[in-house]
Formats: sequence, structure tokens, C-alpha cells
Amino acid sequence: MKIYNVLYKDRHSDTTATPFTDLNKAIEYARGEAHENSEKYPKDYKEEDIEGWLFYVEYSCEGDCLWITEHEITNPCNSGDKEG
Repeated sequence: MKIYNVLYKDRHSDTTATPFTDLNKAIEYARGEAHENSEKYPKDYKEEDIEGWLFYVEYSCEGDCLWITEHEITNPCNSGDKEG
């Protein structure tokens, strides 16, 4: 199972991660957050291709950004056959 983490770095708060199981929904979320936060200065909104990340967007001239990473979960659900 693949998990797509949207990482949100804003200079006013800690970096946060929001997981998704669908890449398109993760991108939609990241774009929405970036657009919302760049309303005052829409020229600061900038999507870029960065190796190792599935999506990257900056929404301020000070480097506030969101990016998406992919992770593989090998056994997301315990089928009940494992003790503990």
C-alpha cells in the first residue's frame, strides 16, 4: 500500500504531515493550501519539479512550501494472526 505524505512547511508553525492514499487527492490538497496561503501575493505561488518529490509548491517569497513524498506500507493491517 502506498501512502503519500503532504509535508507543510510554514515559517509560523512546525512542519506538519498529512497522509493520503491517493496521489491526486494529495496534490489537490497541497495546491489548495498553497493557493489559500498565497491569496495576498499570488505571484509567489510557484510549482517546481524537484527530484525525489512527487510534487512541490512554494507559496511565499520566504520559502513557505508544501511537498509530497511516497512511502510503501508493507503490512498496513494486522490480519489477526500476529500476537500482540
